[in-house]
Amino acid sequence: MKKFSLSLLVYTVLLIPYHAAFAQLQMLRDQGTGNPVMANPYPEVKGTPYWMEFGMGSIIFSERDTASNLVIAFNAFNHTLVYQMDRDLMAYSPGKVNGFILGRGPNAQVFRTGYMVPGIGPNRFVEVLVDGDYTLVNHKFKKIVDDPGATYGSQRSKVFQNAEDLIVYKDGEAFVWRARKKNLERFFGVDGYKKLKDLSNSYGLDLKEKSDVRRLIMLLNNGN
Repeated sequence: MKKFSLSLLVYTVLLIPYHAAFAQLQMLRDQGTGNPVMANPYPEVKGTPYWMEFGMGSIIFSERDTASNLVIAFNAFNHTLVYQMDRDLMAYSPGKVNGFILGRGPNAQVFRTGYMVPGIGPNRFVEVLVDGDYTLVNHKFKKIVDDPGATYGSQRSKVFQNAEDLIVYKDGEAFVWRARKKNLERFFGVDGYKKLKDLSNSYGLDLKEKSDVRRLIMLLNNGN
């Protein structure tokens, strides 16, 4: 770990095992006052609000200040970054840090803040998939839905469910990716849509598949 010298708002809790991850959020407290800053209003919800289990990663405080080799996790329900420091857990909301990196090596996921998410605003963490004239991000989040595995006739229970939206940015405009012709023509124009179709046909790309959309945006940026 490099440093934690910045004066940022943090919240701490005593460390407890990961299998009680959601219980950790009930105990988050303001480091200065000791008062609870967040409670768990959904103790009956199955699953976890974390996108993936705690693992090694980095926190991007600024372009020149990154803390590496930390144990972190992304709470995708309330969009906070949670990390372990000694025997405490600390939480940062979007705007308090520039972003974070989940994992290491070529499969690492880079999350940033400041991207305008349509209908929500810029105060979110999004995974940056492509950066260029066309920028592509993945807005990952959790939502609470009815448990599809609940026994018929029993009281309907709730579960956390993963959700994702691909968003394309160009010249300050944002487009939530929807692979229908009229949606794509509205953002890319008639000629732009034709180019998308030509590229997808030439490279065998599926406009509904995230990995193929990523490759398509990269091809656009490369002038293909």
